[in-house]
Amino acid sequence: MRRFVLICALTLAAQTAFEKGNDYLRAGRLAEAEQAYQLHLKTNPNDPQALANLGAVQARREDYPAAIRSYQRALKAAPSLTPIYLNLGLAHYKSRQWAEALAAYDSFLKMQPGQRQAMQLRALCLLELERFGDAATAFEALQPASDATILIGLATAYTKSGRAADAQKLLGPLLEQGTSPELQLTLGQAYFGEGQDADAMAAFQKARALNPNLPTLGLHIGAVLWRQRKLSDAVAEWRAELARFPTNAEALFTLGTAVALTGGDPTESEQLLRRALAQRPNHARANYQLAKLIWQRRKAPEAIPCLERAVKADPDLREAYYLLGRIYQQTGRKADAQRVFARVKELAEKVRSQQLDLFSEPSQQ
Repeated sequence: MRRFVLICALTLAAQTAFEKGNDYLRAGRLAEAEQAYQLHLKTNPNDPQALANLGAVQARREDYPAAIRSYQRALKAAPSLTPIYLNLGLAHYKSRQWAEALAAYDSFLKMQPGQRQAMQLRALCLLELERFGDAATAFEALQPASDATILIGLATAYTKSGRAADAQKLLGPLLEQGTSPELQLTLGQAYFGEGQDADAMAAFQKARALNPNLPTLGLHIGAVLWRQRKLSDAVAEWRAELARFPTNAEALFTLGTAVALTGGDPTESEQLLRRALAQRPNHARANYQLAKLIWQRRKAPEAIPCLERAVKADPDLREAYYLLGRIYQQTGRKADAQRVFARVKELAEKVRSQQLDLFSEPSQQ
């Protein structure tokens, strides 16, 4: 009888943990949601819904390897849970595992043909795999479309496959109309990436006139102001963005970093960065910036875990390797320091195609 009561109590506790996980997830309390689902899975290790929900939490926290494992376990337990293939594909996509993401979307579309989100994500994978002809065909299957990202994706596929005239014909009327805030945001990002700050700001301001509360818009406007050395204006823009979206990890990271770099209150900066990492523990640059604050307070050993997470999340983050090497030296870990400085040298010689981060620092030798 006692054993029966104990089993019932454990089952009830696990069910309660699952329900708590759902409540935490709805409230955006991701760390607590993950803990609750993990507790539930201790007694129900093959519960596909709990595994799927855990994967969703891990993905939102940008722990994509863990999310992939959770989704795969969920599919093994319940292969008929078709939506999990969509989430699995997105986790692979965010991990830059284009081929694996493509395979997941293909599996999903076999069971739900014509689902537009999966079709669009599949087309983006084909772009990343440089299968431009196939990408054009995939985007064409989504036409007619008013979504600016689909039209821009198709135009990119046309351009990359030698069909520039078709790309111009596609985008011309859309640009003249200019009524989509999302399109203006996308155009502004493209201009910013090319260093055309005036054009970027004009596009962003058009987007703001159309939708003042468009998510991430304030981040991008602030980035232009920051690059123009209008630092106080940039910080004000980022504070306003955070006020609109107080749990946005990127807004928390950006403002926290800017406060530190402009000589603001280091306590505020640290709090903002820790809040960002509570949402996204593997955010490479948030870990690096927090480590730098800790190190500046002469607490070098405490900075090491943050830096180790930073370089694991972004193996090309050279300044994090450099600071980690210095701290290894300071704490007597000479062999580790030599290994890390060898990576710094390797990255110094590596040609990188992507644009540097807004807060990237001058190269250290």
